[in-house]
Amino acid sequence: MSWIEPEDVAAQLDIEVDARLTNCVDARRAEVELLRQDLDFSGDVEIPAGVIYGTILWAAMLYQARSAPTGFAGFGDGADIQGDVLGTRIGDIYRLIGLRRPVTA
Repeated sequence: MSWIEPEDVAAQLDIEVDARLTNCVDARRAEVELLRQDLDFSGDVEIPAGVIYGTILWAAMLYQARSAPTGFAGFGDGADIQGDVLGTRIGDIYRLIGLRRPVTA
């Protein structure tokens, strides 16, 4: 059993597991394992709760990605969004996973 499963993300989104969700979880699991090489993801090693929850949120965000600016289908074209919804959330996800936020020079 892996340290993150599609069922974890399905519970967060309150949906059933499907092939697309499984692909999203697999992609985010592989990305976090690549980015956090300081952690041992093999066997029964305890993974920090923040890393697990951040990966669940990140996989959920990937699953929800659509053409709408918020990632959710809606009626507006995005002009009614107050602030940087996705940018704020991705910052929280990076913090939970233990990644530095990207900066521009």
